[in-house]
Amino acid sequence: MNESVNPVAAQVDMPATEIDAVIRKAAWRLIPILFLAYLINFIDRVNISFAKLQMSHALGLDEVAFGVGAGMFFIGYFCFEVPSNIILERIGARRWVPIIMLAWGLATVAVAFITTPLEFYIVRFFIGFAEAGFFPGVVLFLTYWFPPSHRGRIMAVFMTGLAISGVIGGPLCGAIMEFLNGYAGLAGWQWLMIATGLPCLVVGVGIYLLLTDHPDQARWLSTRERQVLKASLGNQERPKASIKAGLLNFWSWNSAWIYFLLVCGGYGVSFWMPTLFSQAGVESKAQIGWLVAVPNLIGAIAMLLISRHSDRSLERRWHLAACFAVGAVGFAVTASQLGSVVGLLIGLSITCIGIFAGVPLSWTIPTRMLTPSAAAVGIAVIASVGNLGGFAAPVLIGKLSNTSGGLAGGFLVIGALLLLGALWTAVTVRIPK
Repeated sequence: MNESVNPVAAQVDMPATEIDAVIRKAAWRLIPILFLAYLINFIDRVNISFAKLQMSHALGLDEVAFGVGAGMFFIGYFCFEVPSNIILERIGARRWVPIIMLAWGLATVAVAFITTPLEFYIVRFFIGFAEAGFFPGVVLFLTYWFPPSHRGRIMAVFMTGLAISGVIGGPLCGAIMEFLNGYAGLAGWQWLMIATGLPCLVVGVGIYLLLTDHPDQARWLSTRERQVLKASLGNQERPKASIKAGLLNFWSWNSAWIYFLLVCGGYGVSFWMPTLFSQAGVESKAQIGWLVAVPNLIGAIAMLLISRHSDRSLERRWHLAACFAVGAVGFAVTASQLGSVVGLLIGLSITCIGIFAGVPLSWTIPTRMLTPSAAAVGIAVIASVGNLGGFAAPVLIGKLSNTSGGLAGGFLVIGALLLLGALWTAVTVRIPK
């Protein structure tokens, strides 16, 4: 980055190369383990989309029942979001995130042993309850370490786990279901839940060993590096989290609505992606896994490129609005190509470009605009309310599928919501450079 155009360097009167070097060192220390945790986190959210190919018959689930069960995760998520983020701010990510990962890993394994739809609903609710603090907690944690000028690309690298989870998780889930089906008397979907739940325990230990809650505590940075990092962050003392400040802040609720619309798009496609290829005539679970990987890989590349461009230009509003619009186009194409594998790949890839690139951009807005006292609660409000889209979209698509006899109507409705998101972002978002 050129010294003359680095806004952080201009503010703290330090060479841009020195600031970038310290931030790069912190990123290499913190981001890989958080990336791995987020990758597992998202696989544990959408593994249910692959399990559906066998589990629906085993448990007697129709499209609506599956949509309700998949969405129950987000009701539990909603209930514990704000308390979990307050706990994280008080005891630190290094201690709280491993506890979260232990709980959700064990709950994911428990899904393998359910036998009724009611048990499916209850366990999915608890998984959401357990996971509630992870994502918003990490977003809050990153604001302690990285200045706004670098936050877009840092968020993008971390959130690439969302897309890579599909690239890796698709083939992995498909292979587990196909090749372990019947082994030791368990169905493929049961092995899938066991295999995706246990890694949480290992990564949780890694989080505890590698994370440092604040730059002041980082013994792996020199005294000078800690000073540079603190200066780039504004050298602010963080006030105690205020529930009132977070709940009454305009950006908490405006960003929550924007994130809700993005989440509707994200889970509207991810929960049904394996089903779409299955209905298009692909029988092999392993082959479905590889097909699912393609849109996710394209989305991951787009996420990194678009976030980097947004950081360089310090422009968020139009980048995010454009991502919403691209996602809407993708849903329209997908709805028109339900019987074609090639058409689905094109439509789903366009959708993933818009959704995946939009997610890290949406988080640069509240992390820039929320006051320090409002940040912990505000970020939790955004994540909890926004993630209700993960309940609304599956239930909506499931109901429309049962009434219309196909998934096209539900996809068109989700596409319309994304178009609304583009307009809303363009009208309401104003961020000073």
